[in-house]
Amino acid sequence: MDSDKRRHRRLPMEVEVELHRSGQPMRVVQTEDLSVGGVLLILDVPDRPPLGTQVQVRVVGTLGEGETPPMVDATVVRHAPAGVAVQFSDDAFL
Repeated sequence: MDSDKRRHRRLPMEVEVELHRSGQPMRVVQTEDLSVGGVLLILDVPDRPPLGTQVQVRVVGTLGEGETPPMVDATVVRHAPAGVAVQFSDDAFL
């Protein structure tokens, strides 16, 4: 029996993203995996935001023709050995 209760399949993906938190300086962090519903951000224990923290993430760099990637609202939903899992807001991609 599969004990993984995730709703979305994970895709291993290592990219740099900006992590924005209220009252904190922006940080550039690495991702470990990505799904339709969220992303796992690699963070050391002292830097991990508490569960329930509202954050914003954006891929570092530009898209085609110099377009800036969108800022995506998310919530910290799980602490993992490598960092934190954030779930994208329901309307993040509308």
